[in-house]
Amino acid sequence: MTKRTRAEELIFTRNKILATARDLFMEKGYRSVSTRDIAARCQMTQPGIYHHFKDKETLYVEVVRQLTIEIQADMIPIEKANSTPQVQLKAMLMMLIENHPTNILMMIHDILNELSKENQFLMFQLWQTTYLEPFNRVFKTISDQGMLRDGVTSETAARYCLSTISPIFASDSPFRQGSMSDRLDELIDFMMFGICKKEV
Repeated sequence: MTKRTRAEELIFTRNKILATARDLFMEKGYRSVSTRDIAARCQMTQPGIYHHFKDKETLYVEVVRQLTIEIQADMIPIEKANSTPQVQLKAMLMMLIENHPTNILMMIHDILNELSKENQFLMFQLWQTTYLEPFNRVFKTISDQGMLRDGVTSETAARYCLSTISPIFASDSPFRQGSMSDRLDELIDFMMFGICKKEV
């Protein structure tokens, strides 16, 4: 086995820290994880962590940045597929639920309550690009087809869609019934067509 060079060793260690931190942050949330926890899981010292990342917040920001890069890449083929808006919405939602390592609401809570204002703004920009804009584009297509109610913008619809799926991330709840696919079909049907009869 070829021994890694110094540069390769640094990259390997940095990636190990990021992967470990991601698992812990996404499982327990920002506040419940310390750099001591991450170092212990990596079998290294805290100063070893700080050699690669200035502090816990810097590490968390990099974890979220890498996550959003992956989500953006996974969105591309879905958006490029020639499918109906409903099919596209379901594929995007299913991808988020299957590939996202934590409840989006928990991540947003951490960002708003634990990070500096500067990093909050950075995370907001990443959230817009990664989550809001792809759904905004789908609902813009729906709007262009004249299917949105008067007064409902594509961005309002996109924000509603994202807020609606957050509870579905708790997919291991024993009280949930039906497959994830069936639940998404129901959710999209409610989003697109409502739940109450409306007088014409």
